[in-house]
Amino acid sequence: MSAPLPYAAADESSTTSENANSYKLNIGEKDAPLLGMPADHMKAGFDQSLAYPAAQFDFAIFRSLIFDEAEGKYLLPTISKSNKGAAFLELARTDTPNTYASTEGIQLIEKNGSKTIKTADGRNYLFTQYPDGEFRCTTIKQADGPTLYLLYTASGLMLHGISDSSGRSLTFNYGKDGIQSLTQTWMSNSEGFTKTWIVGDQNFETNSLKFAHAVGVKSAKFLPSNAVVREYTSEMAASDKALAQTFGGPAAVAGANGFEPAGLGAMYPLYRGDITGDDGKVRPGHLSHAIHLYGSPDGRGDSPLFVPAGFTSHSSEPSPTDAAVLFYYPRLGNLTDVTLAVFHVADFQITAEGDRVRIGNIGGLGGSSPLYKHSHIEFYRGNTGLPAAAARAALRIDPATVFGK
Repeated sequence: MSAPLPYAAADESSTTSENANSYKLNIGEKDAPLLGMPADHMKAGFDQSLAYPAAQFDFAIFRSLIFDEAEGKYLLPTISKSNKGAAFLELARTDTPNTYASTEGIQLIEKNGSKTIKTADGRNYLFTQYPDGEFRCTTIKQADGPTLYLLYTASGLMLHGISDSSGRSLTFNYGKDGIQSLTQTWMSNSEGFTKTWIVGDQNFETNSLKFAHAVGVKSAKFLPSNAVVREYTSEMAASDKALAQTFGGPAAVAGANGFEPAGLGAMYPLYRGDITGDDGKVRPGHLSHAIHLYGSPDGRGDSPLFVPAGFTSHSSEPSPTDAAVLFYYPRLGNLTDVTLAVFHVADFQITAEGDRVRIGNIGGLGGSSPLYKHSHIEFYRGNTGLPAAAARAALRIDPATVFGK
């Protein structure tokens, strides 16, 4: 028996057409799959439009909760109901401890390291921090209806699938160029069904290279439509190479110009630089003013960790929470009066090696997942010590300007 024709729901009760430019989860129809399309394939990049439908906003399933350090606000990634583009719901600090709220009355509560967003209609969105530091949604609970569970790989870097409390499931099948297909299981009239949809053209390799052209590398990673930087240039590549040679071993690679190194694989975000919200505000990304240093092109290798000579003071040991070590330089590269902060330092030591100083190895306490071992490096104006998280945005220096021409 063939499966009944599945569909993608626009809200709890209605549907969208095959040509819709956003995809939303079907919450209300329990005898239909969580997500469906009339055709047997879906457009590449569909995951960035996948949303959980709600009355006040459509939550972008694949995107992480962001904390805007400069303004002290949380930004919930959403899909605009008007133009289907990327948007943010802002939640500002309130007088109640550990509580943030939006102008629409939506609350975010911090408790035991997790973040819970509560809406007026009784829905709760639970966000959990993964090894790379990102807060990703793990559970969506309705006041009256099925609970949705978002399942990630052990590293937390990939959304593996989605299931609900009624037994339906959606699994993302990854290849070297990202999501290649998705498989769903569901029940209808007491009979079980399984169906797989292909993502992109049937010739996926050809389609992947076309899709990647916008970012200038041979990878099908998603470039957000609101990305401020649209291309990874040869100048950026040269800057990243020079920074890797400054801070890492012979096989090290660095991402310091808003992009992660391409060799990290399809499941890891490539662009992590500045983005522009619907309100016109430019918001910095994780790598807008920072370096990620990896020991090898695939991110799995080890590497010694170095800093330039010339500092006049440094930490006596790594910090207990994120293994950060600080160095103060009266002059560093093109700049004067600079603090260098290196996070995730293992096997801390101070050993001079020519014009560099060995400080240990990448990937120590508080580092990234076991899959990708890295150190995170930032530069601050002045002799700051380690600034409070809320103060760092105003003090950060673009790494590309420190040693660039």
